[in-house]
Formats: sequence, C-alpha cells, structure tokens
Amino acid sequence: MSNIKNPKNIALIAIYAALYAALVVGLGGISYGPGQVRIADSMIAAVPLLGIAGVLGHALGVFVANIFSTAGPLDLLNTIPSFAMAFVVYYVYKKTNNDYTVIGTCIAYSAVLGITVGWMLNYVFGAPLLLTMLYVAIGNTIASVLIGWPIFKLLKKSGVLQRWFTH
Repeated sequence: MSNIKNPKNIALIAIYAALYAALVVGLGGISYGPGQVRIADSMIAAVPLLGIAGVLGHALGVFVANIFSTAGPLDLLNTIPSFAMAFVVYYVYKKTNNDYTVIGTCIAYSAVLGITVGWMLNYVFGAPLLLTMLYVAIGNTIASVLIGWPIFKLLKKSGVLQRWFTH
C-alpha cells in the first residue's frame, strides 16, 4: 500500500474518512464536548493494517468531523495531532510488527488528544482544564483500546483487509 495514488488506496482513504466522520457526526451527543467518547476513534487501532492510507483517512475523517464541532473552527486544529499520532500508531507497529504496540500507541494517542482537545475545550467553553483533559483521554482510551483493540485483532486474524487492499 505504499503507492498512495493507487485507486485502491484513494478509495480506502475516502471510505475510512467517510466512516469516521459519519460515526462522529451521527453520534454527536457523545462525540463532542468534555465528556466525549468518539466511537469513531476505535478505528485508529486498524490504521496499522491499513498503512499510510489509513493514516491519511484518519486525518481527513477527523478534519471533516470537526467541521461540525460545537467548539467551532478551533477544533479543526486537532486534525494536526490526530494525523501525527495516527502516523505513530502505524509506524511503531510497522517497525515492531508487535500487536501489543497498538495498545501502547493508542494509549499515547489518547493522552495527546486528551491534552490538545482538553485545552481547546477549556479555551472555548471554560471547562476545567485538567479534568477535561482527563475525561477526553479516558473517553478516547475507551474507544481506541477497549473497542479498537478487539477490532484490530479481528481484522488481522480474518485477513479481510489484506485480501481487499493488496495487489
């Protein structure tokens, strides 16, 4: 999946982004705000199996979902740490080929997003900073590890992504 211009990779980016955004917007009541649990963030655990197309799909999905954020345009900036951490999730797994690194990098993803989203929510809404950071990090960990890890294992074991997206 190294050729990003490959039609399969373009389709993968679009499908991932659309599914992510649809889950966030469709579950808006729990996707935005201090007590958020973005179910769509469970998809981050599949990024190692999807390669760079997964990283780009994740970033695009976050950007589109955050257009609808109750926090306004400032939330679009959270696309940057989401992209960076999606790359970390992908890259660490690629280098180690160790399934358990997915758990560790998803926890790191949750911590980084807890800080950046928590700060943004504090700035926009005056939500208590440390408590909001903690809530966002916990919510993200629920989605990315407790929901995402079993999805990763199921997708890897089934080999469905490899059959659909390899040449």
